[in-house]
Amino acid sequence: MIISVLRKPLYFVSKLRTVGFRCINTRAMDGVQLSIRPNDVLVDERVSVHVSGLASNQKVTIYSTIKGNKGEVFASCGCYSSGKDGTVDLENTPAVSGTYTGTDGMGFIWSMCATSGEKLGLRLLQSDVTKPQLVNISVHNGHLSLTDLCQGHSKPPMVSDVLSRWYKSPEVSRIPVMSGRLRGTLFLSNGPGPFPGVIDMYGAGGGVMEHRAALLASRGFAVYALPFFGYQDLQKSFNDLDLNYFKEAVTFLDTHTHVQSDGIGIIATSKGAELGQFLAIHCPLVKAIVSINGMPYLSFSPIHDGSTSYPNAIELDLALYELSEEGIIAKPGHCFDTSKFFKVWESDVKILNICGGDDMNVHPDLQQLQVKCFPAHKRDNIELLVYQGAGHLIDPPFSPHCRASFNKLLQNCLVWGGNPVDHAYAQEDSWRRILTFFNRHLREGHASKDRIKSLL
Repeated sequence: MIISVLRKPLYFVSKLRTVGFRCINTRAMDGVQLSIRPNDVLVDERVSVHVSGLASNQKVTIYSTIKGNKGEVFASCGCYSSGKDGTVDLENTPAVSGTYTGTDGMGFIWSMCATSGEKLGLRLLQSDVTKPQLVNISVHNGHLSLTDLCQGHSKPPMVSDVLSRWYKSPEVSRIPVMSGRLRGTLFLSNGPGPFPGVIDMYGAGGGVMEHRAALLASRGFAVYALPFFGYQDLQKSFNDLDLNYFKEAVTFLDTHTHVQSDGIGIIATSKGAELGQFLAIHCPLVKAIVSINGMPYLSFSPIHDGSTSYPNAIELDLALYELSEEGIIAKPGHCFDTSKFFKVWESDVKILNICGGDDMNVHPDLQQLQVKCFPAHKRDNIELLVYQGAGHLIDPPFSPHCRASFNKLLQNCLVWGGNPVDHAYAQEDSWRRILTFFNRHLREGHASKDRIKSLL
């Protein structure tokens, strides 16, 4: 058993394998140059943004924008002063003000927020992973506010360029799944395989989310993004789910010709993480789980397995939800009766439990209480990471922090918690640990040590 409480944001230089995109993009205007290296990357890769040709100690603002799925704009800015050599390097030059401060080479991405005038509760997601996420980066003279930049109250930029970020590598195929009653999307590498299989699930928002599955597949896994309600002809809500649907998904992935056939992993968030742990108890083919802010028991609705019904530990009581300026704050009556917790220690599944210390939906104490339930001889099967200051929606690295977003069930914004700096650290650090965890428990014994190292 390992319990890690992680607080201090640290600079982490990613050792993830690059995918061979072009490595430089530089444009000049009036002597000022903007260099983005590399300029075509997977979203979990760091990039170097460098401005040269400025006067000594010149004040500049670096302004970055991304358009969301429906045309909504997310933006960030950082105010800098160039060095004596007339350069600004985001990895070494501190931002004195803006949406982020201090020295962080990727702050221009993770600090993005919806621009003024956009509706509340927006979350930056990439619904079409076959297309790049385009980041427009421009350099402006002087120290400017985000409001002035977004509203066009500034002179044209001295120089600008575009960074292309991808969730799906060109070497990965996206395959829609319509097999019996199964739905979703399978992501397979074009390499020889077979590859370790992973099922990816999200929570009570329904539908299918592909961005994390595509990225994980780009790191050498066969990943099945599995919806379980609110998608195509699946049931409309998460009430009365059928356990056999999830068992069929495990069998489908485990028996696929491009997937290793002796067990799979699960990565899941919120309601999906809850279901993933429950599935591991009833399906020995599940070998490893990454559980992100999931309850350690069945919540809100029972689940059925043929004629057997497994009751939920708590009910959904909207009277316990409180409306604030940010949106609805969930105060569900959490269950601390450990007799109703999933007895995942009765299986041999390995668990990486990722917990946001400021999660405003799932009480962080539940994760630590679950770890204490493990008998001594099984405590090496679970590792708990508690990220202080992180919220509920811990996504892949550099995803802009979403403190509150629109919830279909509540028809209002739901507050997820967290702060941008600590949440950014949680996303970057946990992703590195997720890859290591799956490589250790799904890949070892099926690939050479050199192959494993090449993917780290």
